[in-house]
Amino acid sequence: MSRTRSSWLIYTALTVALVCLAVGPMFGQGNDVYQLTYYNHPSNNVGQDSTYHIVNPGSAVTTLNRNGVPVNGQLCADIYVFNDDEQEVACCGCQLTADSETTLSLEKDLLANPVNPANLTHTGVIKIISGNLNGAPCDPAADFNPVVPTPDLRAWATHTQSEGATTPETEEEFAPAPLSANELLFAENLCSDIINQGSGKGICTCGYGD
Repeated sequence: MSRTRSSWLIYTALTVALVCLAVGPMFGQGNDVYQLTYYNHPSNNVGQDSTYHIVNPGSAVTTLNRNGVPVNGQLCADIYVFNDDEQEVACCGCQLTADSETTLSLEKDLLANPVNPANLTHTGVIKIISGNLNGAPCDPAADFNPVVPTPDLRAWATHTQSEGATTPETEEEFAPAPLSANELLFAENLCSDIINQGSGKGICTCGYGD
C-alpha cells in the first residue's frame, strides 16, 4: 500500500511538472513579456505631460553581419491603454530594433486619439506586451499574425504627482506581471474592435526614437 501510494504521488508530481513546463515558456515570463503602469494626468493636453521610455536591450538577437552588427532581434511593443472604467481606449504596436529606445508622450501619442473621447479619463492603465515582429507595422490586434510574447523589452514611466501647490515629477520602471492567455486574448480582441470599427480612432502613435 505504501509503495503504491508513493508511486502515485511521484507520478502526479511529474505530470504537474510537465504541464507547467509546457505552458510556462509562453505566458510564465512575467518579468520579460508583460509589464504595466498607471497614468494619472489631465487628458486635455494641459499641464505637465508624462513620458514613457521603451528599450530593446538586444537579447533577441541571434545573427550578426560580417561587421558584427545585429541583423535581427526586432521586437514589437504592443501597447494597450485602458481608462479607469476598464475600457480599452487606444492601442498600437511599435517596432524597436535591437539596442534601440523609443520615447512616447502620454498626451500626444497615447491619449491624443481615443476611440471614444467621451470615455477618456484622467486616470488609467498602460500595458505593454513584448512580442514578436508579427507584421509591418506590428499587429497588436493579431488580426493577421499572432502576437507571440517574446522577451525582453523594458520600459520606464514618468508621473506627475500632486503635493499641495507643487507637482513634482517621479520616474519608475514599469511593473512586471504574469501574462495569461486570457489576458492576451482580451487585449487583442479589444484592440481589433478599435482598429476595425474606430475609423482611425483609437490608434496611438509611437513617439520618436529607434
